[in-house]
Amino acid sequence: KKIELVRNFKFTDDEISNGIHHHHDFVNKERKEILGENFRIGDGIFVLSDSEKNQIPFNEKELEIIKPSYTTKELSRWYGDSHNKEWVIYTDSSFKGSNKIDFYPNIKKHLDKFRDVITSDNKPYGLHRAKKENFFIGEKLIALRKCVRPTFTYINFDSYVSATFYILKTDRANQKYLTAILNSNLIAFWLRNKGKMQGNNYQLDKEPLLNIPIYVPENKSQQKIIIDLVEKIIKLNKELRKFHPILDEEEYKELKSEIDKTDKEINEKVYQLYGLAPEEIKIVENNGG
Repeated sequence: KKIELVRNFKFTDDEISNGIHHHHDFVNKERKEILGENFRIGDGIFVLSDSEKNQIPFNEKELEIIKPSYTTKELSRWYGDSHNKEWVIYTDSSFKGSNKIDFYPNIKKHLDKFRDVITSDNKPYGLHRAKKENFFIGEKLIALRKCVRPTFTYINFDSYVSATFYILKTDRANQKYLTAILNSNLIAFWLRNKGKMQGNNYQLDKEPLLNIPIYVPENKSQQKIIIDLVEKIIKLNKELRKFHPILDEEEYKELKSEIDKTDKEINEKVYQLYGLAPEEIKIVENNGG
């Protein structure tokens, strides 16, 4: 109740979206059985690897709708690596029942190979659910839908993600500040008790995300302290990716320790913002925070 009473910000319905429902991203075992011996499990249908993208002679117009796709390999808690390894053929519902695909001959030729297995609502050339493209453009937060620990990534580049994720995008509050609140132990505690769980795993669907009690102080200096810490932890996580946990054990441990220290600082600042007393913080820390 105390956490709820502090709330002064709530995401609206049009600020949250699930990612793309490809329906047919890659060839799987069942699809291979239909397609035959000339296909391999893992061949890209609507989602292409770097090598697949480079092998097909896409023209300039086609490259405009082949978008950078991101997975949990690039998107982690706090930090998102902008170097994608996959690409999505981003064809929306306008490709259904029209001749629009004729302007994209190489995409048509590629998808035609998979006609026998494409059963999406916008078959054979449109994604099942492309979702509103504005969610994939520019600055946003990306939430991993099913996770052991609430995992929110701050992103400031174009990034197209699957339904494995939810996207939160608002211009009503600083999105780095919001990343701190959403990644905090306080909100993990809230979601464990008031959100949606599958056993010990969090399920961050739209409804629990909409109901998170967010506090945004009017005092910009209070916000800046937290924003600075978020910028620091993003930078540290970026650095961490340069090192191997075993081959570069010392550097890795040092950076990991600094990340944990900064994470703790952010949690302490969030507890202060919500006015939690020491005994209340213990309740959060001992019950899912």
